[in-house]
Amino acid sequence: MDYGTLDESSRQTAMKKGEAELSERHKLALELADHIMAYHGQLPDEMYTRLTEHFTREEIIALFFQIGSKNGANWFIIAMGIESK
Repeated sequence: MDYGTLDESSRQTAMKKGEAELSERHKLALELADHIMAYHGQLPDEMYTRLTEHFTREEIIALFFQIGSKNGANWFIIAMGIESK
């Protein structure tokens, strides 16, 4: 299964340029991450439907896992007062 790759450098470059260099899958994955973070995991049916058009069930689970684990790690870092250097 090819999940494609989008490292942080690629995301930052695409976001800075404001160009449509990202695939629809990547754009939707980023939209999902932003939505999950902003609405504390609440996902409208419309967004889930769009996810199923671009990702398999397993890929959707993997996306949620990655978003959740990164979010949890971030809250831990904030709570512990850990600064990145």
